[in-house]
Amino acid sequence: MVLHIANRRKEHHSNQQRHLMKPNLSSLSDNEINSGKIWTLLRHNKQFEVDANRFSAKYKKATSKRVKQESREAALTDCHQKYEGINEVNSFAGTALEWMFPMPIFIKENGDKAHSHPNSWGPIIWPAKGDEIDVLKEWKEYEAGKQRLTLDTDWFSVSGGFKRDFLFQYRQIDSRPLNPITNDRSDSTFPHETDFFGGWDLWDAIKRRSNLSDVDLAAKSISFKTLQQQYRVLAVPRYLHSKKAVDEAFKPLIKTVKESLPVKESQRFGTNAEWEDFMAIKEIQKKGIPSKAKAIQVLIKDRYPKFELNEARRKYEGLLRKNIEAIETRIGDVYPNFLL
Repeated sequence: MVLHIANRRKEHHSNQQRHLMKPNLSSLSDNEINSGKIWTLLRHNKQFEVDANRFSAKYKKATSKRVKQESREAALTDCHQKYEGINEVNSFAGTALEWMFPMPIFIKENGDKAHSHPNSWGPIIWPAKGDEIDVLKEWKEYEAGKQRLTLDTDWFSVSGGFKRDFLFQYRQIDSRPLNPITNDRSDSTFPHETDFFGGWDLWDAIKRRSNLSDVDLAAKSISFKTLQQQYRVLAVPRYLHSKKAVDEAFKPLIKTVKESLPVKESQRFGTNAEWEDFMAIKEIQKKGIPSKAKAIQVLIKDRYPKFELNEARRKYEGLLRKNIEAIETRIGDVYPNFLL
């Protein structure tokens, strides 16, 4: 008997709920689902766990009153340098460190920096008139509470401040045309014709014969880095003199850009089926079955009680492993560099 995938999902849904103590990631809104997936990938990444533990040791030294002042300052400097290095290549990991090991930066309503240590890294606490959220009060409650962000904190349990900061980081790579709050795209990248190549000659710049000042060259370098990190640069010839010619020329370009992309934006960080299987295995492993192979057998037996175990494994284990490995691959790609 071969079951359709849709029927398979219906068949195991009730059993699946026993393994999921929290709402499933697929229940999140479009505004949160990808941020929730990225945080979940990040907190399962072993290298990030190692770096977070090292950061934690330095942070405890930097904030302990039992340690000499000079030793605290040295540890604080080490933490700041470590944070800067991580945040430079992975802003999601940097945001997580800000809330896991906070050294807040306070900004006054007028934009002036308030009392903060010179080596502070964040989070930034910036109250503003008219805001619905009292961020200063919210911060004080977070600082005094025992629910600090850790790698054990799932997306459904994170603080409001961290969630907003993480959503902001995702917005920088969000492909939705408009910001759901501001209804424009001024806060993120957008399609446009770049003027990066206009008004200067790269060969002249290399040979130091360019009329560009050092400031202009620095601006070009920043523009280049932006293009390198946030855009695919495609060459469109200037001989396209009609709308029909443009339509025809863009067809192969559109096909090239689309061919490696998922149908939905949320699938970029794993499909709902992949996440269901991965999280179900993780819940079983938490209950005293660390072996992934044995956890898979337990899940199969629970989902398909009408089948003999060997028969159920033949039918479903391959797809189950494929889904789990898809998420594990993304976990490896989320850190140190954000490769997703």
